Amino acid sequence: MKKQVLSKINPNAPYNPKLDDYELPAEFAFDRKKMKRNPYAGRVKFTHGGARPGAGRKRLAEPVERHTITLFKSHTKFLRGLDRNLSLAIRKLIAQAK
Repeated sequence: MKKQVLSKINPNAPYNPKLDDYELPAEFAFDRKKMKRNPYAGRVKFTHGGARPGAGRKRLAEPVERHTITLFKSHTKFLRGLDRNLSLAIRKLIAQAK
């Protein structure tokens, strides 16, 4: 009796000598008439993943506009003394002036 060679990928599946494990066809011909809709699609409740409530960047009370300004080195040094972030340092000065 001849010993049956098993597939390398699935040991329970019989080996097909016409189709090597590493030489799969580029395309499979499916019969669309035999296909069925997945009855379990849409029923699955994912318990992991997705955005957590409250995650992400918080919205500011007022929208921020981007502007370019030119400063002297001495002004930049003074602002960096207030805060490492120049935008926050300028906002602090504006808040003090109000």
